[in-house]
Amino acid sequence: MSRRRISCKDLGHADCQGWLYKKKEKGSFLSNKWKKFWVILKGSSLYWYSNQMAEKADGFVNLPDFTVERASECKKKHAFKISHPQIKTFYFAAENVQEMNVWLNKLGLAVIHQESTTKDEECYSESE
Repeated sequence: MSRRRISCKDLGHADCQGWLYKKKEKGSFLSNKWKKFWVILKGSSLYWYSNQMAEKADGFVNLPDFTVERASECKKKHAFKISHPQIKTFYFAAENVQEMNVWLNKLGLAVIHQESTTKDEECYSESE
């Protein structure tokens, strides 16, 4: 069963949560490249939802083995990235520098304090 089949409510107390923009994949040429999601950090997993009442996550990343840093290559202000050299890079952006710094701090701690994933566990999953 996909780890995305968990509602916001069922995640319980979050380590960090709030609205962030997530950059869409390259295939979305005509639409806005950044979409707003309700994002929840719980332990070593980051989930994003279309809204705070969503029954299923639009995506998640299991953070161990990923790196978190500012995304200076993005034109969007307050952007940061969660990346893995062999898997994928996810881009997110906050509304302001304070929110960005909170997320960078919390995500950085989540990456550092967790053990690496087992080979058969999902690293990430997201809707197209």
